Amino acid sequence: MKKLAVTLAAAVMMIIALTGCGTDSTSPLLTYVARASSDSYAPHLFILNPTTKTSTAVTISIPTSALNVTSNSDATKVAYSRNGSNGWDIFLMGTDSVEKQLTTGLDAWAPAFSPDGKTIVFYNYNSGSSTRSITTMNLDGSNQKALYTGPSGTYAYYPQFSPDGKSVVFYLYVSGCCAAQHRGAARMQAQNTNSAAPLQQVASPSSGWYTMALTDTTAALVYATSSWWGPAVYTADGKKLLLSIPSGTNNYFNVSSVNLDGTGLTPLTTSTSADEVSAVPNKNLILFIRWNGTSSSYDIYTMDQTGANQTLVSSTASTREFLIDSYWGD
Repeated sequence: MKKLAVTLAAAVMMIIALTGCGTDSTSPLLTYVARASSDSYAPHLFILNPTTKTSTAVTISIPTSALNVTSNSDATKVAYSRNGSNGWDIFLMGTDSVEKQLTTGLDAWAPAFSPDGKTIVFYNYNSGSSTRSITTMNLDGSNQKALYTGPSGTYAYYPQFSPDGKSVVFYLYVSGCCAAQHRGAARMQAQNTNSAAPLQQVASPSSGWYTMALTDTTAALVYATSSWWGPAVYTADGKKLLLSIPSGTNNYFNVSSVNLDGTGLTPLTTSTSADEVSAVPNKNLILFIRWNGTSSSYDIYTMDQTGANQTLVSSTASTREFLIDSYWGD
């Protein structure tokens, strides 16, 4: 059963942002982007303090059409995907609300800031090679480099940086399923100009979550699966991944952790009646999202590293509050 929680169809956008672990003066700020039905689903950036259960609005005028909204570590800049004059590209905006285009004609999606805020990683679709590439660039759009380009018929999605900024995790889909499900629309009339040659590829790849150092030429498979929902992230110590996979009951998804060598898969949530997804580390806690069918909202919860003590942090009726961008899966 395919699930698409973020679509381009009018009024069903659920966009989110992840910036780090912590809310004190020495830690990156934890942020999210909320879209409310009462506000035509326009994106708004918030700083979240999960301890006090308070949110503070950030004054950045993000375009209503922006998807994949993500913030830097001090919530002074956002990056996002938007359909511009050359198709879908990555844009940057600061507190001055001045928009800067970073890519041109790449059919580019799902940007994520490095922890130091100096690098952005994203994926782009190259129609000429029938693949999606994981690409890095400087904050001004310069120095664009293809970190990973898979074999024909594979599609790389939704990269996220490790806490030290030296590696990324991304999903690699093998075979032709996902080409027609491109973020709610196919190809989006982009004029692709990315001509980067493929780097060394994974031999006989499997669908699943891969990690890759910025200095490497190959990616390492961590967890093989063709059923997933949303990006995976590193834990705060960088030793595990947090990912959303099927619970095995009623087609709902739950949060699990797994070691970087693929061992120790551990369910952290076990809902059989609601999707629980979008886990991110926050100091000694893990935050995640739970769907609330009664209020038609995605609510923010915290839990211990073991999945215990699940506590509601933020809930707003008819509003989608997510902690990590680009929710989409099989």
